[in-house]
Amino acid sequence: MKYSNSGISMLIICIFLCITSCKSKTSEEIEIEIEKDYLVKTIEKITMDTTYQWIVILPGLGCHGCIQEAEYFMRQYITKRQILFVLTKISSLKILQQKTEVNVNEHPNVYVDRSSLVSIPTRNNIYPCIIQLKEGKILNHSFQRPGNDAFHKLERIVSKY
Repeated sequence: MKYSNSGISMLIICIFLCITSCKSKTSEEIEIEIEKDYLVKTIEKITMDTTYQWIVILPGLGCHGCIQEAEYFMRQYITKRQILFVLTKISSLKILQQKTEVNVNEHPNVYVDRSSLVSIPTRNNIYPCIIQLKEGKILNHSFQRPGNDAFHKLERIVSKY
């Protein structure tokens, strides 16, 4: 059996395409996709102004140090109307308000998730989440975790407003 050069070239291209298109995703890539899909659907459920450039999801339960970072950030930047603060899984709103010295009822950019609507379905649900928006659509998201200075990065951006 003789093969022409063009036939061999086509066979090589087909094999290459099969190998490269079958590349499986890492568990981290899958988690990011799950989170983004979930956050898109959840944000659609929350009635919000499309002028927000950032959403900070502050869970009441989870990584203690990371949550403290988020509480501190909220206390410092509560007056920035480009940021929506979503408080979820809060065991006591009164205690949170005392810790942060923020009366949430005085700020239109605070959404208290009383029905636990926001519950990220990955292992990252114990960390505060920062979502960057443009015209109401998610550009990206990250979590304040040990070793990740997400709030310090956001501070550098937000302090310029």
